Amino acid sequence: MADRSGKTRLGSLRRLLRAFGRDREGTAAIEFAFVAIPFMLLLFGIIEIGLAFFADQVLNNAVLDAARMIRTGQAQAEGFDASKFKEQILAKTSGFPISADRLTIDVEKIDSFTSYKSKPLIEDGQMTDDVGYDHGEANEIIIVRAMYRWPMFSSLMATNFADLASGDRLLVATAIFRNEPFPWSTKPNS
Repeated sequence: MADRSGKTRLGSLRRLLRAFGRDREGTAAIEFAFVAIPFMLLLFGIIEIGLAFFADQVLNNAVLDAARMIRTGQAQAEGFDASKFKEQILAKTSGFPISADRLTIDVEKIDSFTSYKSKPLIEDGQMTDDVGYDHGEANEIIIVRAMYRWPMFSSLMATNFADLASGDRLLVATAIFRNEPFPWSTKPNS
């Protein structure tokens, strides 16, 4: 009789295991649990990089619009300085979260397109302080650069895509042009 009860228990255990093997309820939840973390990391990474590219495009458009004021002589006629020009760029980015304290402006006059040597923007993980504002006069060549320290929110993205030691990505918008031959000058009369 002990033999028979052992066979019965073994048979019922086999049936139970076969039934468990055929049962598919909860399989999708378990499979998703394996894939969820890498999927979410990938999704949030795509969103964060996408936002950085979008902010870069917004900054480029704002710089091109504001640089037009220098090119046409409006900035010279209105007596623009670096802070007034920065305000123009920020006004062109309205509705997008770009803060004035993270934006750096560099406007300089250059002698020729071919002889210009670009300045380094980053040294030892820090942004350089070599910036100024000189919008030039009629027919002079001007380079306008706006640099924005875009914060990378996740530590993985900051590790892989940050340019600065602070974990920020440096977005740079540049416009190089020759001023139009406008009739006014901001040079003092001699």
